[in-house]
Amino acid sequence: MNIKHFVFSAICIGVANIFIEWFFIGFLFHKYQALTPQTWRKETTKSYTYSSLLSLVFGALFTLFYFKIGSKYVVYGSVLSACKFGLLCFGCLVLIREINSAIYVNFDNRFTVGALLASLFTFLAAASIACLFY
Repeated sequence: MNIKHFVFSAICIGVANIFIEWFFIGFLFHKYQALTPQTWRKETTKSYTYSSLLSLVFGALFTLFYFKIGSKYVVYGSVLSACKFGLLCFGCLVLIREINSAIYVNFDNRFTVGALLASLFTFLAAASIACLFY
Protein backbone atom coordinates (compact mmCIF):
# COMPACT_ATOMS: atom_id res chain seq x y z
CA MET A 1 0.00 0.00 0.00
CA ASN A 2 1.47 3.33 -0.97
CA ILE A 3 0.75 6.69 0.68
CA LYS A 4 -1.84 7.66 -1.95
CA HIS A 5 -3.83 4.48 -1.31
CA PHE A 6 -3.53 5.04 2.44
CA VAL A 7 -4.87 8.61 2.22
CA PHE A 8 -7.73 7.67 -0.14
CA SER A 9 -8.66 4.71 2.03
CA ALA A 10 -8.65 6.83 5.19
CA ILE A 11 -10.79 9.54 3.58
CA CYS A 12 -13.26 7.05 2.08
CA ILE A 13 -13.63 5.21 5.38
CA GLY A 14 -14.10 8.52 7.24
CA VAL A 15 -16.76 9.74 4.81
CA ALA A 16 -18.52 6.36 4.85
CA ASN A 17 -18.52 6.49 8.66
CA ILE A 18 -20.09 9.96 8.62
CA PHE A 19 -22.91 8.83 6.32
CA ILE A 20 -23.49 5.52 8.10
CA GLU A 21 -23.74 7.19 11.50
CA TRP A 22 -26.01 9.90 10.09
CA PHE A 23 -28.29 7.28 8.55
CA PHE A 24 -28.60 5.01 11.58
CA ILE A 25 -28.20 7.42 14.49
CA GLY A 26 -29.29 10.72 12.96
CA PHE A 27 -32.11 9.48 10.74
CA LEU A 28 -33.50 6.07 11.73
CA PHE A 29 -32.99 6.07 15.51
CA HIS A 30 -32.79 9.78 16.44
CA LYS A 31 -36.37 9.81 17.74
CA TYR A 32 -35.36 7.30 20.42
CA GLN A 33 -32.44 9.47 21.42
CA ALA A 34 -34.97 12.23 22.12
CA LEU A 35 -36.64 9.99 24.74
CA THR A 36 -33.66 10.51 27.08
CA PRO A 37 -33.01 14.28 26.80
CA GLN A 38 -31.12 14.50 30.11
CA THR A 39 -28.42 12.21 28.66
CA TRP A 40 -27.39 14.31 25.67
CA ARG A 41 -25.44 17.50 25.18
CA LYS A 42 -26.79 20.17 22.87
CA GLU A 43 -25.96 19.52 19.20
CA THR A 44 -23.89 22.32 17.68
CA THR A 45 -21.80 22.94 14.61
CA LYS A 46 -18.74 22.44 16.80
CA SER A 47 -19.90 18.99 17.93
CA TYR A 48 -20.62 17.97 14.32
CA THR A 49 -17.19 19.21 13.25
CA TYR A 50 -15.43 17.25 16.00
CA SER A 51 -17.46 14.16 15.19
CA SER A 52 -16.55 14.43 11.49
CA LEU A 53 -12.87 14.88 12.31
CA LEU A 54 -12.99 11.82 14.55
CA SER A 55 -14.51 9.86 11.67
CA LEU A 56 -11.54 10.79 9.51
CA VAL A 57 -9.14 9.82 12.31
CA PHE A 58 -10.98 6.50 12.57
CA GLY A 59 -10.47 6.06 8.82
CA ALA A 60 -6.73 6.63 9.15
CA LEU A 61 -6.39 4.37 12.19
CA PHE A 62 -8.45 1.57 10.67
CA THR A 63 -6.45 1.77 7.43
CA LEU A 64 -3.24 1.51 9.45
CA PHE A 65 -4.69 -1.40 11.45
CA TYR A 66 -5.72 -3.14 8.24
CA PHE A 67 -2.32 -2.55 6.64
CA LYS A 68 -0.40 -3.90 9.65
CA ILE A 69 -2.70 -6.71 10.78
CA GLY A 70 -5.85 -7.22 8.74
CA SER A 71 -4.19 -7.67 5.38
CA LYS A 72 -2.48 -10.80 6.69
CA TYR A 73 -5.84 -12.43 7.46
CA VAL A 74 -7.99 -11.23 4.56
CA VAL A 75 -7.94 -12.96 1.20
CA TYR A 76 -6.51 -10.43 -1.26
CA GLY A 77 -9.30 -8.66 -3.15
CA SER A 78 -12.12 -10.59 -1.46
CA VAL A 79 -14.78 -8.25 -0.11
CA LEU A 80 -16.50 -11.18 1.63
CA SER A 81 -13.28 -12.00 3.46
CA ALA A 82 -12.89 -8.32 4.35
CA CYS A 83 -16.46 -8.26 5.72
CA LYS A 84 -15.63 -11.23 7.94
CA PHE A 85 -12.65 -9.25 9.25
CA GLY A 86 -14.91 -6.22 9.81
CA LEU A 87 -17.40 -8.40 11.70
CA LEU A 88 -14.59 -9.74 13.88
CA CYS A 89 -13.37 -6.19 14.59
CA PHE A 90 -16.91 -5.11 15.49
CA GLY A 91 -17.31 -8.03 17.88
CA CYS A 92 -13.95 -7.51 19.53
CA LEU A 93 -13.80 -3.74 19.68
CA VAL A 94 -17.37 -2.41 19.92
CA LEU A 95 -20.13 -4.88 20.75
CA ILE A 96 -19.40 -5.52 24.42
CA ARG A 97 -18.38 -1.90 25.10
CA GLU A 98 -21.62 -0.53 23.63
CA ILE A 99 -23.80 -2.99 25.54
CA ASN A 100 -21.89 -2.29 28.75
CA SER A 101 -22.35 1.46 28.23
CA ALA A 102 -26.08 0.96 27.77
CA ILE A 103 -26.23 -0.75 31.17
CA TYR A 104 -24.88 2.32 32.98
CA VAL A 105 -25.95 5.20 30.75
CA ASN A 106 -29.60 6.11 30.36
CA PHE A 107 -29.93 5.23 26.66
CA ASP A 108 -33.20 4.08 25.19
CA ASN A 109 -32.79 0.42 24.17
CA ARG A 110 -33.78 1.21 20.59
CA PHE A 111 -31.09 3.89 20.40
CA THR A 112 -28.55 1.31 21.56
CA VAL A 113 -29.68 -0.96 18.72
CA GLY A 114 -29.17 1.93 16.30
CA ALA A 115 -25.68 2.64 17.65
CA LEU A 116 -24.77 -1.05 17.36
CA LEU A 117 -26.05 -1.20 13.77
CA ALA A 118 -24.13 1.95 12.89
CA SER A 119 -20.95 0.49 14.36
CA LEU A 120 -21.46 -2.85 12.62
CA PHE A 121 -21.93 -1.26 9.20
CA THR A 122 -19.04 1.14 9.84
CA PHE A 123 -16.66 -1.76 10.46
CA LEU A 124 -18.00 -3.72 7.49
CA ALA A 125 -17.54 -0.70 5.23
CA ALA A 126 -14.12 0.13 6.68
CA ALA A 127 -12.80 -3.38 6.12
CA SER A 128 -14.22 -3.52 2.59
CA ILE A 129 -12.80 -0.13 1.65
CA ALA A 130 -9.39 -0.89 3.13
CA CYS A 131 -9.37 -4.21 1.25
CA LEU A 132 -10.15 -2.49 -2.03
CA PHE A 133 -7.37 0.09 -1.56
CA TYR A 134 -4.77 -2.41 -0.35
